[in-house]
Amino acid sequence: MKILTALDFSGAGGGTELADLAVNVAYNDSWYLAPVKAAVKAFTGIDPQPTKMGVVNDLQTNSARNLAVAPNSIPRLRFVAGGSSYGGITKPFIAGTDDGVVPTHSSCGATSANGIDSCTSGLSLGGKVSSQNGPGSLYWNHFPILMNEGASHSGVLGSETGNISVPVVNNTTLNGLRVDFASRTYNQRAWWQWWGNGDQYIEVPGSANTDMSSLVFNTLNN
Repeated sequence: MKILTALDFSGAGGGTELADLAVNVAYNDSWYLAPVKAAVKAFTGIDPQPTKMGVVNDLQTNSARNLAVAPNSIPRLRFVAGGSSYGGITKPFIAGTDDGVVPTHSSCGATSANGIDSCTSGLSLGGKVSSQNGPGSLYWNHFPILMNEGASHSGVLGSETGNISVPVVNNTTLNGLRVDFASRTYNQRAWWQWWGNGDQYIEVPGSANTDMSSLVFNTLNN
């Protein structure tokens, strides 16, 4: 079997602070941790207890970053979301932007667990061409392909529509797989801007009309 690439949809290869939090509160029954435990329960679906953590132990930031980080010949294509999950209850506990479960530093494939806001320093998750707090470097052979500011963690692989996808690494061939998402660049002025061309944006045209996983399948399967 010939494997061309691995597709990581909101992949937590760099772990998530929610897992760190879950393990920490599992061993602490203090009453004041009730809001924290509610966030953990939203993420895991279980009450945080030492005997129930399972794979959550491996999703701790340091643990995940010590697993399978050696150079690999199979390109890892990353698809990153930044929307809200669980009513936003988990966001205060995650560094940088996130999709409600996975921080951007993890889903982008950044080598550092520091909180960041985008997979690249010159483009926001929403497609605005501007200076961003991006990763210092990415794991070898990891490529952020699409970012989507509005998609939630579950929506990346679900049927969630209405969110614009933004191409990052595009118009290239990775291990025999052609990555060629349609791209459109345009300018948009805010309601309060009465002069100038406004800000520049990049998007995959029509991406809001489909869910993210279907967009990826229909593009890469051509």
